[in-house]
Amino acid sequence: MQTQRRETVRSFRPQVARPRFSPIIHRSRHVVQWIYSRYLFALQKYAADARGYVCPKSPGTAVQMEGRNCAAMMHFRTTTYRNPASARQPDVWTETAAPPARAQTGADWLSAFARAAIQTVSPSSVREFFRELDANDRVLSRLGWALVLAVPVFAALAFVAPAAAVNPWIKPIKFSMSFSTFATTISLLLMALRIPQWQLRLARRIIAVSVALEILSLSAQAWRSAYPSAGYLLLDRSLAQITNAMVMVNTAIVVWMLVLFCMNRVCADLADRPMVAAIRYSIVIFLAGNAIGGYMLSRGSHTVGAPDNSPGLPFVNWSTLGGDLRIAHFIAIHAIQIIPLFAYILSQMTPIPAVKHRRIAIAVLAIAVSLAVSGTFVQAALGHPLLAIH
Repeated sequence: MQTQRRETVRSFRPQVARPRFSPIIHRSRHVVQWIYSRYLFALQKYAADARGYVCPKSPGTAVQMEGRNCAAMMHFRTTTYRNPASARQPDVWTETAAPPARAQTGADWLSAFARAAIQTVSPSSVREFFRELDANDRVLSRLGWALVLAVPVFAALAFVAPAAAVNPWIKPIKFSMSFSTFATTISLLLMALRIPQWQLRLARRIIAVSVALEILSLSAQAWRSAYPSAGYLLLDRSLAQITNAMVMVNTAIVVWMLVLFCMNRVCADLADRPMVAAIRYSIVIFLAGNAIGGYMLSRGSHTVGAPDNSPGLPFVNWSTLGGDLRIAHFIAIHAIQIIPLFAYILSQMTPIPAVKHRRIAIAVLAIAVSLAVSGTFVQAALGHPLLAIH
């Protein structure tokens, strides 16, 4: 019965957890030697008393023992908690420390940017890019390729067109190339957004239909200009209205995308903060370019101080006699490709710049593009050509 009671009391006895750095567990060698000497002294004293001999010399008086206790414990405290860590450091840091990294200079950053740009436009990278684009977005990807294939068709028609001051098939060629890059860019931006699948599919189809209708109307206008005939005034006006309507549709889609990017409805694994900032800047400048296009439509011409069919630069036909508003329009609408591409190349650099530095570089480029747009617009509005060639 007593044994059972003793077991019951023992089972309900609280268990005291020893601290991790308990003096019972972690003793220095000096404390162990001191305890061992005290134990030997007690044994010698007990044997001497039993035999009637003189007691051996005491390790010290009470004051001395107190001093030794304090010294031993002070050595225990300083050794157990501090010295082992410092004593282990030579074992840990046995390898020679690496020399400090050399600071990157401006030339180093430029060379790294050039290497990243070359790698980005390399044939293998471009091939892989279009393969992934076609796998993720067949609608806009194949629309872009269809527009590229339309360029040689328009070029062949330009060679057989009747002689004129400005070949009418130049405009469909330029717009096909521009809309091809636009379709690819919009496809990438849509994939970066975090939106429902039905909205994604709807936006892709609207962009594809509007771009296709605009190119078809431009082609019809070029045909009518190359081979004019009477009695088709209503058709010409209808084609012009279709072109303007499709421009408004594309602008509305881009404005909706800008709102989503400003709300941070972005897939973080596809676009980081510098890339999102680049996309925002580029869309704002793109919309400014669309506003310039609307201004040209409202005034009925794109040349200031000279007729629209005046002599101009080869292929682009920018006027060399007066101001041409199409220059500012061209720079602005292609900012949607320039600035995000610059941000992507920065992210591919080795070593990659810090996020703060990338955002600063992107903002500087956006300001430079904005200044180029505003400068060329003011120059054209004043009637001054970009290059005065007589």
